[in-house]
Amino acid sequence: MSQENILEVRGLKKYFEAGRPSLFSRNVPQVHAVDGVNLDLRKSEVIALVGESGCGKSTLSLLLMGLEDPTEGRITFEGRDITHLTDTQRKGLRRKIQMVFQDPYESLNPTQTIEEIVAEPLYVHKLDVSKNIVDEKVKKAMEDAGLKPAEVYLKRHPHELSGGQRQRVVIASALVLEPEIILADEPVSMLDVSIRAEIINLLAELRITRQIAVIFITHDLGSVGFFADRVAVMYLGRIVEIGTMLDVLEKPQHPYTKALLSVIPVPNPRLRHERIILQGETPNPINLPTGCRFHPRCPVAIPACKASDPALMQISKTQQAACILLVK
Repeated sequence: MSQENILEVRGLKKYFEAGRPSLFSRNVPQVHAVDGVNLDLRKSEVIALVGESGCGKSTLSLLLMGLEDPTEGRITFEGRDITHLTDTQRKGLRRKIQMVFQDPYESLNPTQTIEEIVAEPLYVHKLDVSKNIVDEKVKKAMEDAGLKPAEVYLKRHPHELSGGQRQRVVIASALVLEPEIILADEPVSMLDVSIRAEIINLLAELRITRQIAVIFITHDLGSVGFFADRVAVMYLGRIVEIGTMLDVLEKPQHPYTKALLSVIPVPNPRLRHERIILQGETPNPINLPTGCRFHPRCPVAIPACKASDPALMQISKTQQAACILLVK
């Protein structure tokens, strides 16, 4: 494992059984949710994991958290293989890898006060700290999450807060354990547009002040353009392109990435360009197409795409990946 990388993922796969064997076959149909993902994350780095619904982004985050067991592959955190840990070992790991879920309305217990919600992880992990230290950590986490002054919010309940404030409470309950990685699974998709920028700015600030690495899962490339160091584009269980944010935004190589970028709203009408509207539905993850799995919807597909699955090639120092059939 590279000394620069805090997390490494190699050949990660997750298949879910779908139904029962047919009358004439013993093979159980399987959903290829994550199908051979390789990914590195450096300390205090932000990676935007982008793709449309159903591509496997959230399943990948659940695998990294240990909430799902991988079918194949390896996950290494700080040089330690964490792919298959016991529940006790995984509990200790979760102090260092925390998750922010999509819906703050479902993430919070409506019967608890904000103080109880943020303090609960400290008690769950049985940290040997006094009540004064718990109070200090809770207030620090809340204020770092933008709930200032913390005293105003401590005795409130979730229903007394706005959507943006609730998501800040969720972030505070993750920060209270002083994690090294935050997995943010579309943390702004349930919020008003006016609040989304505030939450993104908050995560950008935390990676600097607390040296936290972030994997930001989203379907909107436009929301992370100034925030992420690198962007990984995911399609049907695989990462099809990865590189620095600047490289991907200015020089996208994969046709799927180009299609995602083409539909980002541009305020200046003089800078608008033709949108690439992908035809058809995403292929069934149970019965994957032969060859390149994007070829049924690809606007530049050639006959060879149906026969061979293109390997990913590194085209620059940023290790950006692209379809070998399309890049010379």
